[in-house]
Amino acid sequence: MNTYVEEHFGILTDDNLYLDAILIKPANLKDKKLRVLRVWVPKYPMTKSSVIACARQEVKSYGPDGRIAHLVFDLRGTGDSDGNLLVMNFKMDLHAISEWAKERFGSKVNFGFLGTPTLKTGSVHIWPLRPGAVMETYQFPATSKDIIAPTVIYLSSYGHFGRSDEKICYKLSQAGYTIFGLDPLRYLLHASTKAPLTPEILINDFNLLLQMLPNDPMLIGNPLASGLAMIWASGVERIKGVIAIGRAQSGLQLNHIFDNTHPHTFMLSKKVGNIAPRPLSLIRLENHPMGGHDSTLKSLLASSKEPHRYETAATLTPQLLVKQLKWIQNPS
Repeated sequence: MNTYVEEHFGILTDDNLYLDAILIKPANLKDKKLRVLRVWVPKYPMTKSSVIACARQEVKSYGPDGRIAHLVFDLRGTGDSDGNLLVMNFKMDLHAISEWAKERFGSKVNFGFLGTPTLKTGSVHIWPLRPGAVMETYQFPATSKDIIAPTVIYLSSYGHFGRSDEKICYKLSQAGYTIFGLDPLRYLLHASTKAPLTPEILINDFNLLLQMLPNDPMLIGNPLASGLAMIWASGVERIKGVIAIGRAQSGLQLNHIFDNTHPHTFMLSKKVGNIAPRPLSLIRLENHPMGGHDSTLKSLLASSKEPHRYETAATLTPQLLVKQLKWIQNPS
């Protein structure tokens, strides 16, 4: 028995273009029972094929009686949608999808987009790692005069590499760093389609990514993604250091993605000691709902080794990150 079904159809925009869409929902879900609808937004010029595996993996995890559905679609002028590839009025696409959702499911459904359709300053790259596993990254080249600028992998929070993330990446590139941003959830869902992920699989995937980077990177992990950043750094010696922000352990507890059959497999307190002698910076964000708990982060600090540091900040800013990156480059 299939745990989910797929419905193919078109969504009409206000300027009379049809967007090709696929609704992926639990097999037994009726429209009136739907509680949450998430829409995966492909990053132009990518198509829905870049995110459909993510949607299927999520809906499959809810089981046939789940009440959450996911939608994937092609932006105008791409894939199977109408339109001119060069006319990128994607706001109308998002508006059309929002209005379709209200008309079909009502206004009380929890509705949201996962991602944005364009980058104002970066470029999109797809890195094949192994069969079924790809990593979608957003590159922001350094504006410095260095022949080879330091490389930074910037992990957004799960599910949304948004405008604020793009602004931070751009500012970091202006400070002299080559930035590769990513929504780690897109990678994780692709990577776990065949089997739940172990630390060894994650580390092997990162070692494959290293072959495509200009030089050995530093990592920045936002809340939830910070746990993945520390897992990678604990097992990949070529990672030069980590900035881990906010809640970390809970980001490794998604059982349809990670192999948590043994409670210690992803326990960060048993992993962070392996990051040394590379620097580890832990940051708690006071004004972020997932900014982390003081006692939890201090406990992680105690489990790690020098060089390490712990700071508290009201919000995440490019200036704060540049400060931490410079410390990683010269921790003495």
